[in-house]
Amino acid sequence: MGNARVKYSVIIPTYNREPLLAEALQSVQDALPDCSEVIVVNDGPAFEQPTRDLIATLGAVSVKTKGGLGAGAARNIGADHARGQWLLFLDDDDLIAVGYWQSVARYIDAHLQSANLAYGFCQASPQSDRAEMQRISAARTSFHIQPHETASLKPKLAGLGVGFWVSKALFQMVGGINTELRTNEDTDFCLKLLSAGARCHHTPSQGAVIFQGDHGTTAASSTTKRYGPAQRARYFKHIVNTQAEILATDSKAEAWLWKRYLKMAARSGGMDGYHHLRTAKGLTVNRKRLLATYWAGWRILASLDLR
Repeated sequence: MGNARVKYSVIIPTYNREPLLAEALQSVQDALPDCSEVIVVNDGPAFEQPTRDLIATLGAVSVKTKGGLGAGAARNIGADHARGQWLLFLDDDDLIAVGYWQSVARYIDAHLQSANLAYGFCQASPQSDRAEMQRISAARTSFHIQPHETASLKPKLAGLGVGFWVSKALFQMVGGINTELRTNEDTDFCLKLLSAGARCHHTPSQGAVIFQGDHGTTAASSTTKRYGPAQRARYFKHIVNTQAEILATDSKAEAWLWKRYLKMAARSGGMDGYHHLRTAKGLTVNRKRLLATYWAGWRILASLDLR
């Protein structure tokens, strides 16, 4: 990390997962490019001394929020503190593969020196066993990054934990991550980037290892699991409303997101999802009929408790 001008800022939001955070930080060390910094944004209780010592030993920066603001807000705070031109994201329970971010930096240096409207991500390996995660992340892999040439939107949408990187200028241009969305904020964020004219770049190799196991009783659970269908339906409703213009350019992506919204709306009970569908602008009559059938099916399953 040194004293050279910082070009890359790794941002790790964390909430009450200190043992897992320690593993994430260790994995970062074998992936860091030159001219980089690591920013840990603590959205939970104050760190214990061993964690503070590790952060200091690794030369990382620790930023404390007011607490409980959410991962999106923590990432925004990390971006505000970042000195780099490029932001690299990692979740506190995941691991980054050896050499991945170094490959990203080489790609940026070679192809994106004057292009700020760019973001990218990699394939990820979901795992429930921490030892297996360590083995996968330590394996030497070649990373071949390339632009996503497809016109389809869906392949360009990714979670912020899958080796996600974006120029700080672009991050600021779109206003960062919507902190009102506690789930699926990554989908909303990617759609905002694409609406701003950003070009997506993809790494088909596994550059990140995602933890999908038990976080234990004392650690923060998966964000998605903490919110019920009614709340998730509200978040999806916000996305289909605010991102309607770009979704209209890709009927398959539009239908996919509407289905996710209507599924949650049906599971939460009531008729809000159906009424919203009937009054939605931009959807064809046939598309509305198909989506209404989908919603009705989920309503029946919900009533039978077969969700």
